[in-house]
Amino acid sequence: MSTERLLWARRAQELRFHQLDAVRKQAESWRTGLASLTGLFSAVLVIKGRDNLTSLSAPFAQLVAALFALALIMFVVATLSAVRAASGVPGDTCLLAGEDLEAWTRNETAEASRKIVFARRISLVGVFLVATTTGLAWFAPARSASEPTVVVESINARYCGGLAGVSGGSVIVHTRDSYQVIPSNAVTSIRVSKSCP
Repeated sequence: MSTERLLWARRAQELRFHQLDAVRKQAESWRTGLASLTGLFSAVLVIKGRDNLTSLSAPFAQLVAALFALALIMFVVATLSAVRAASGVPGDTCLLAGEDLEAWTRNETAEASRKIVFARRISLVGVFLVATTTGLAWFAPARSASEPTVVVESINARYCGGLAGVSGGSVIVHTRDSYQVIPSNAVTSIRVSKSCP
């Protein structure tokens, strides 16, 4: 056997005893990265996007809130999975017999590796949900104005816009750029309309 092969065989033998340490270190890095990613998304959502979800039309407001909650759950589950991979289970006992320690290390290494893969997948689902939800929040149609659109016929003119109120013997119509106050004795008819012609 060549010297190079012997060195590689020795190196492989040593790595068997450090597998769990390597997996735990990888899990710690993933946990830190996941926490940073979650913080980044939180900051972006606070700084950008609509400032009030109640301005979205009916199905979109509830959908956006539900998707944000689901994304948060995904990030929490991924973080807990990465913490489990990095730290193990509280109360784990380490046996002093060589065979038992070897079996425990092998099982713990495999479990930590599975938890890292699970955390990655769940965090990708969380990222997808955040991206989808942010897009919905930005581009979903806004709730229609609360003022009903009316066409008010008066002796002098016709007014179309939102019915802002009826006060002091006058009808107030909110047109595109101003409010029109029409005395009620000058009004000949008021009808609700879907839009202004």
